[in-house]
Amino acid sequence: MKEKTKVEKFCGNCSNHSPHDYPDKIFCSIRFVQNKNPIVETLWCCDKWNAASEGCYCVEEAIKKKNEK
Repeated sequence: MKEKTKVEKFCGNCSNHSPHDYPDKIFCSIRFVQNKNPIVETLWCCDKWNAASEGCYCVEEAIKKKNEK
């Protein structure tokens, strides 16, 4: 049986995001539809998180940048 790997929940690996100020900020389509500020931190996450079907470098690059500081 194949084991599932645990995915950390960040906006940057959610299916509802698009890069905005790469890699620090993303545009969240869910927050946009809710009439909330759609620009959020890549390493943040809300309760509407949905795993992206395709990989994105947003989280990886945001973590690297954060660790460099």
